[in-house]
Amino acid sequence: MIVKPSNHREWEALMQFLNHYAHVSPTADMEFAGWVINDELQMVVGFNAFMGKTCQMHVAMLPHFKFTPKAMLKHCFEHAFKTRKRELVLGIVNSNNTEALAYDKNLGFEELWKLPRMHDDEGDIVVLGLRKENCRFLGLNLVKAA
Repeated sequence: MIVKPSNHREWEALMQFLNHYAHVSPTADMEFAGWVINDELQMVVGFNAFMGKTCQMHVAMLPHFKFTPKAMLKHCFEHAFKTRKRELVLGIVNSNNTEALAYDKNLGFEELWKLPRMHDDEGDIVVLGLRKENCRFLGLNLVKAA
């Protein structure tokens, strides 16, 4: 089930999850969606840096949670591209984090830039982008079985 914060306490809880599992620092413009199973937060997607036609996306998951439900993908990309009217979603990844790079590329993100040895542990900062016209999750038809 998708959850969005409705008060400051809930915003803080989602921000703390994102900070703990993805090392993302809070910003004033941060917006969230979380995925909950059996009253336990499994993942959080955060958006910030809304500038021009872009924004940045951050993903954090519990270590054992290795997938993103289609409903969450649809919600998050529709939020970025339709609700917030962005044309390009950016992601920044450490090149040493091969699991995150594979995850992002599987979603359709493409490498835009690389800054050699500028991330932690001598990793490269890899800037990824997904353009609205290339997003396969927009308008995704989710049909529930009866």
